Amino acid sequence: MVVRLDEGRDAIRAYVSEHASRGLAHVIDLVADDNNRILTLIGDLTEDEANAVTPADEWRVFDAMRHLSAGIDRSRARLETLSSGRAFVAPPAQAGQMGAEYASFSELRSAYIDGMAAILAVLRKADATVGLELSAEHAAFGPFNWLEWALYSHHVHVHAHDHAGQIENIRRALRD
Repeated sequence: MVVRLDEGRDAIRAYVSEHASRGLAHVIDLVADDNNRILTLIGDLTEDEANAVTPADEWRVFDAMRHLSAGIDRSRARLETLSSGRAFVAPPAQAGQMGAEYASFSELRSAYIDGMAAILAVLRKADATVGLELSAEHAAFGPFNWLEWALYSHHVHVHAHDHAGQIENIRRALRD
């Protein structure tokens, strides 16, 4: 079971630390599995379905995907920098940010697919022994090294906010 945000800072840090300690291959598996789950959920959605408001959630699938896509470029830059043994300094992020505007769900889906492919490529080419002594600060959860950031951003965040479950519930409501 993935940790939930309401379990608090210590639980989040313990979960991230424990899973990151299992190594890069484990983190890649978790991130890839979550990415595949999201891709399965959004793969066949039409523009109308992605933009539909349902009683299942106040967000549309479009909104959830826009939120998940918002930090991908910053995450890729952070992972590339830290995993190469260089310090990373980013402008402050805003909680709950929605990210770029997209003209269509098709465009957003493509941006997400490309962004996550880039994240997985960075992880697959990383040397698991380089840069782990470096960290970058998370506003709520403190410092994470690049492996912990990958796990938090692309596994815990997807489940802790339960964006995948959110999309599943919206899809169910669309089919009913």
